[in-house]
Amino acid sequence: MKEEFLPENRFGKIYRFEEVTSTMDVCEDLIKSGVCKGIVVAESQTSGRGRNAKKWVSVANGNIYLSFFDELNVGFIPQRCAVASFLAADSFVKEPDKVKIKWPNDILINSRKVSGIIAKILDFGGKRFYVCGIGVNVFMPEDPDGNFVWKPAAVSEFAEVSSGEVLNKLVEKIDYAFSAQSSEIFELYSEKIRWMIGKNIVFSQDLIKNEKGRIVGFADDFSVVEIETGNGTEELSALSVLSLD
Repeated sequence: MKEEFLPENRFGKIYRFEEVTSTMDVCEDLIKSGVCKGIVVAESQTSGRGRNAKKWVSVANGNIYLSFFDELNVGFIPQRCAVASFLAADSFVKEPDKVKIKWPNDILINSRKVSGIIAKILDFGGKRFYVCGIGVNVFMPEDPDGNFVWKPAAVSEFAEVSSGEVLNKLVEKIDYAFSAQSSEIFELYSEKIRWMIGKNIVFSQDLIKNEKGRIVGFADDFSVVEIETGNGTEELSALSVLSLD
């Protein structure tokens, strides 16, 4: 493990590893060892994970596997993560409207997934912490099983970039997103998510049965997506979005 100090960053240190089970696991271990905040980056993960217990392919190919943590002192955690990842990707993709936030916090380029996010709250030692993970495809990922729900995209398809450049930009945008006022984050997230309203959707609540409908709106805090189906309008907070049209 290497420890580095990053200038002008609210998380202080960045901890670098060649291989870990999951950067989320390392964050939790650091919290339990008495560290209050930090950023963890690994070249590869043996058990990388995404939302809804999905696997995140994490071989050592130059892609970004990053998690960070701090005491719980802000709101809109998932939205802040989405804004940070969106701004990082968008800074390299110069074509307007190519980069989008897919509810709740995936990042798409040309309707293909370039970044995924996971966030949780951890109670330890009488304190509450947020722990967030962000994966970014700098280069096209390889999956021997071909089990991608969304076809992948890579930042390098749209710009000549290095892993270091994307990592530095992502850390910069995380710092911004977790320092900004909630109203600023809410406004930006709201602007970037509303493209989904009116879209036809195929989704699953249990990863077994697929359902169809049309997105008609979101809850005021964007914790719930409203989908019009044959049975009326459903308000759902946990689902996998399989396709949008």
